[in-house]
Amino acid sequence: MMSDTPEIAIASADVIATEMARRKALSAMGIAVYSSRFDFPGAAKANRLILPVTEVSEPVDASPLNKPQAESPKVSAPQMSQALGASSASTAPLRQSKASASESVSFSMLLASAGPFLWLEELADGLIRQDQLALINAMAQAISPTSAQLMQQQFDWPVAGNSALSGDADSAKQALHGLIQRMAREVDAKRVILMGDCHYLPDRIVQSGVQIPSTLAMLSEPALKSEAWKALKPLKSLSLG
Repeated sequence: MMSDTPEIAIASADVIATEMARRKALSAMGIAVYSSRFDFPGAAKANRLILPVTEVSEPVDASPLNKPQAESPKVSAPQMSQALGASSASTAPLRQSKASASESVSFSMLLASAGPFLWLEELADGLIRQDQLALINAMAQAISPTSAQLMQQQFDWPVAGNSALSGDADSAKQALHGLIQRMAREVDAKRVILMGDCHYLPDRIVQSGVQIPSTLAMLSEPALKSEAWKALKPLKSLSLG
């Protein structure tokens, strides 16, 4: 909520850019975003920020000789107000975020859940095969015999039909992070299992995940299954805990 109260800090351009990228990613996943206008009784105090206001200056000569060498891209007031839950109609300069400055990427990801584990694999050709799902289900049953039926979905980037969402790698990581978190909450996942190289996952998920060969690699080279089992076997204690 916008306020003229002096003790409320002014949002920096980096904060505004990060918040806009986060909301775009959540919007692509169909997750509604709300902003509180006041603190509820007993609730923790919210850290609200106000938007910087551009001062009115004298007109600038737009001739080529006087044109600045570099200009920061500007974002309209309605866009910034939506990003911070504000209601003001002021305008402010905004530096281009790292996400929008990145190159566009395109990829597909398999996300599956079985028992208390999530299984992720990047799909080189954008296709999910039945023998891949059968192998994942077999591995899930091996480490958690009481696992429920395998559930899977395919994540394609960039998101089709959402031209407002940037197609860069940083935005992809934010969208994937939100989707994985939601899936983990739904099944109360205890660990994420990464099958093969997953280039567009957030660093925290890669660092905490269990790495095994991809399903396609194991199907074409069965000897790799023993390597996968060495990494998966310790997870049996988690499924029984």
